[in-house]
Amino acid sequence: MITGGHGTPEGHGGSVYLDWAASAPPDPAALAEAAEVSRTFFGNPSSPHAMGREAAERMDAARGRFARLVGAEPREIVFTSGGTESNTAVLLSLLERCRLGGAERRRTRIVTTAIEHASIHDQARSLEPYGISVTVVKPEQNGIVDPSAVAAAVDDDTVLVSIMLVNNETGAIQKVAETGRLIREASRRRRKVLFHSDCVQALGKIPLSVGELGVDAASFSGHKLGGPRGIGALYLRADAQHGFLPVGGGQEAGRRPGTENLAGICALTVAAERRIAALPQDFPAASSLMEKLISGLKGIRGFRLFPESRTGRDAGSFSPWILCGGFPPLPGEVVVRTIDGRGYCIATGSACSTKKRDRTRVPESMGLSPETALSAIRISLGPETSEDDVDGLLIALREEVPPLLSISRGRSS
Repeated sequence: MITGGHGTPEGHGGSVYLDWAASAPPDPAALAEAAEVSRTFFGNPSSPHAMGREAAERMDAARGRFARLVGAEPREIVFTSGGTESNTAVLLSLLERCRLGGAERRRTRIVTTAIEHASIHDQARSLEPYGISVTVVKPEQNGIVDPSAVAAAVDDDTVLVSIMLVNNETGAIQKVAETGRLIREASRRRRKVLFHSDCVQALGKIPLSVGELGVDAASFSGHKLGGPRGIGALYLRADAQHGFLPVGGGQEAGRRPGTENLAGICALTVAAERRIAALPQDFPAASSLMEKLISGLKGIRGFRLFPESRTGRDAGSFSPWILCGGFPPLPGEVVVRTIDGRGYCIATGSACSTKKRDRTRVPESMGLSPETALSAIRISLGPETSEDDVDGLLIALREEVPPLLSISRGRSS
């Protein structure tokens, strides 16, 4: 990673980037791969001529490499435009799978959780007018969904369960493997249930194997780990029933039509390979930095962790790359803008949540009041984040926030 000091990409005026969960700075090796593939393998992989065949061979090789990274078979990987398309493709497939309407109509239910990314939460809700009901399971106060609560929500009408592996706002690691085991037990002698997990914040950040998770489908995104934007992947277990709505040129074995983004596919694969290879060193380093960050934040008057039970030594339950907290009743947006003025880039939550209500959905689902939830900020680290970055952020927060907090409390009294 080429940086301009403090683990930050060059050309950004010295700002310290602490919003890696929104989008990671591009890995130079991935960019070089994309450029080389674009120059050399520009033939359409569907074309029968020599250059088309060369492009198809390069794509097949990348598919095989990516599949090995996540513990899948090459035929089980569908390349998409990103995590959102991968997520929505799974949900929209229900319209085809269930053949709604007329004598073939069957009651259909999705079981998901209150902490999902908007591309799952909102897309699921959008299917309700088409006769697909949605059951949403809330997490415990620690931000982790009880697997038994998910399994208990599965009934004879359930065809899909979707639960993310790492929450993109709190960093809470969900018990996906245990949830899958309980779902299989609950759905035995019932309708087949497709088990999906949004793994966007997990790939390259925690150990991951789709086989060990026991999922039928999983979503991935390139730009969260140093690959380019506009590329992602969807794992689909070979024997999992799945029906796709889009039609066109028959690419991706008829599962995702459109000329393949070969440069993006190859760059995604390189970025994922590099992040996973470095994980044995990067994960403990991130855990140490997160412990330092949490300790420092707890020393600032008025700060609250979301969830408050997080300690900094619980890397098995929380990703060491993501932290959520706040200074209630000071709105998170005020903190983000103020700290941006000091040269630190943090966020109020998911970059895909623009509406006020959606920005507070996850913390409110954990039992926080709307006012407290509105104070949430997210700090997300990356492999290039340094101790100096964390120390500088803590100094800026310590100097800037208490006066603002006093004013905010005065106005709310």
